[in-house]
Amino acid sequence: MPEPRICVIGKRTPTMEFSGQSTDESSVLPGSITGDPYREICDELYRLLSRKRGYYGCKEDPLENALGVEEDGIPAWQYQAARIGEKTRRLRGPLETITRQKTLLDIAGHAVVAIACERRQEAQEK
Repeated sequence: MPEPRICVIGKRTPTMEFSGQSTDESSVLPGSITGDPYREICDELYRLLSRKRGYYGCKEDPLENALGVEEDGIPAWQYQAARIGEKTRRLRGPLETITRQKTLLDIAGHAVVAIACERRQEAQEK
């Protein structure tokens, strides 16, 4: 899919164009800048993962902390899968909307890290 472009016409709300098709302000979700909720959530997830990378001091290798569990004999992707299970169990209880969304983003983040660890391992095996 081509990259969307934000188009601002006069003082109207920005619209999105995808291959010549544009969305008007009525199709933009409330609180949405681009009108593409997938892109906005992915951008939010990227910011979250980048922040967490900074917390763990992973300046040169973003997977350094995630791969650290392998020193204890635990495959990194399995550790991430266990963390996904932990977060999934949290969703079974009563949660506020904000907490539920943060937990779902955490799950998505652990899935991304697991895939990145798998890809790193595959590349090293070649």
